Amino acid sequence: MKRMSILLVLVAYLLACESANYVPPVTPQMAAASKARHIDVAVLREGRTLLVHRCIECHTLPPLWHYSVEDWPKIVNTMSHRASLKPAERDAVVAYILAVRSKNRRKAWGGYPQKD
Repeated sequence: MKRMSILLVLVAYLLACESANYVPPVTPQMAAASKARHIDVAVLREGRTLLVHRCIECHTLPPLWHYSVEDWPKIVNTMSHRASLKPAERDAVVAYILAVRSKNRRKAWGGYPQKD
């Protein structure tokens, strides 16, 4: 019984970690929402890949709605040297984050209010 309890706690912990780092896939709707900023699907995919492999590798992803649209470029810029991001890569990460926020604003992703 004790082993089963430990196993259940371990599985719950691993599932919690996975959901904390959920990074939505790029969708056509995200690209459409980014058209005003002249961002295409390829840039959004690159931004997502970089976020997963360079950012989340070191720490969990904060809720994207937790910071304003104006905050994200500053946050990514501050962290870009640690992640060895080139300027174009940094811009792709910011574009992806803003596209997710835009998509989720309409969808109320996670049920949390969105700040601007």
